[in-house]
Amino acid sequence: MPGLRHRIGAAALGVTAACTVLTAAPAAADPRGTSGASSGFAAQAHRAGLGPQEVEALQRKVDGYLAKVPDSRQTGPNTVAFPGGHVTVGVPGEKHPRDLRDPLRSFADCGTALCGWENSDRTTVYVWEGCWKHDVRHLSGPGVWWNAQRGQMRAHMYGAQGNRIYTTPNAYSEDLTADWSPVYWLKPCVAPR
Repeated sequence: MPGLRHRIGAAALGVTAACTVLTAAPAAADPRGTSGASSGFAAQAHRAGLGPQEVEALQRKVDGYLAKVPDSRQTGPNTVAFPGGHVTVGVPGEKHPRDLRDPLRSFADCGTALCGWENSDRTTVYVWEGCWKHDVRHLSGPGVWWNAQRGQMRAHMYGAQGNRIYTTPNAYSEDLTADWSPVYWLKPCVAPR
């Protein structure tokens, strides 16, 4: 199949070129000690209308999520990715989370996934898309979850001993007065009843 081989070869060249560009020169050091990537995220936040103090306060919040969410990495001024999902960190002083990388979207939404907020003010949203058990031991206290998965899927929530303590109703469902304290793991993509 010459056409397929050509597309695979072209894709490999594209990946090689991208890797060459990304590794050609180290990121310039920021005078405050942050990496070039962090300064790029700060520039994105400035373009989204945040002032210097707001950018610093937001980065402190993002750093807090990076420290507590297992296997996470920063992907934008206020976004943190983890295997099978992401967190959109609320901008200090704003009532709803919005992804600062996308100026056309006014707020971050759940899409067709399982979403959760740590508190009832809904300023920071977690989105779990991977169909496996997610470690959520870092969540505690009052919060909210939305089950907006496709195909009326449900989610299982597990306690400290790994025992299932709750199963959400079929999508679409929600709990606006949830308590994350007893939930240690959760698993989306459970077939509907």
